[in-house]
Amino acid sequence: MAPKHTFAGELSQYDKPNWDPLIDLVGVHLVRWFMWMHEFEVDATPTHAYKHIATRRYLHIGEDGRLFGYVPRFRYQVVEREQALDEVFFEWEETVPQPDEAALAALEQLRRRAAS
Repeated sequence: MAPKHTFAGELSQYDKPNWDPLIDLVGVHLVRWFMWMHEFEVDATPTHAYKHIATRRYLHIGEDGRLFGYVPRFRYQVVEREQALDEVFFEWEETVPQPDEAALAALEQLRRRAAS
């Protein structure tokens, strides 16, 4: 199997959050469980880093809709939607703060959409 192509990432700003890529991916209910961390460029695409407040895991979402996974030494590779969601929400139910019932329902709906 050939290795996946990786892209260098370069920080571009950390002053003006853009929540639209995250809302487009997870919806308005789940967005409250994230912090916007910064914007960076990947493959000439503005990309945003969002950190889940409970799992402490990241979603890296390009403004073009691509999802990126971090590869050590400031590199990124394109990942599938289902993989990115599985990673960021991994063991959420075991963390503090735990998701409420509405968040769990929204997450289940999101996972069903990602799998289809």
